Amino acid sequence: MLKAVLKKGAIVPIEPVPSDWEEGARLEIAKLEQAPLDVDTWASMMKQLCADSLPEDEAIMRRAIDEHRREAKAQVRRDMGLPE
Repeated sequence: MLKAVLKKGAIVPIEPVPSDWEEGARLEIAKLEQAPLDVDTWASMMKQLCADSLPEDEAIMRRAIDEHRREAKAQVRRDMGLPE
């Protein structure tokens, strides 16, 4: 599904149009029920949600994120045929 926005009465794609779409192709457009959040709004919401988190919970989350990164890097190295 192609994402687009309405600007001054025209529908403007916000990502590349698929290469197999031909000029003059008929499209069906539907309005999203709720617009996606922008990054600043999301960051503000996350800051509010995390304001009262416990340091112990933060440490657990940080360890989980670090472990995920290690696993992801190891997988990429395996996929590229590099030594771990």
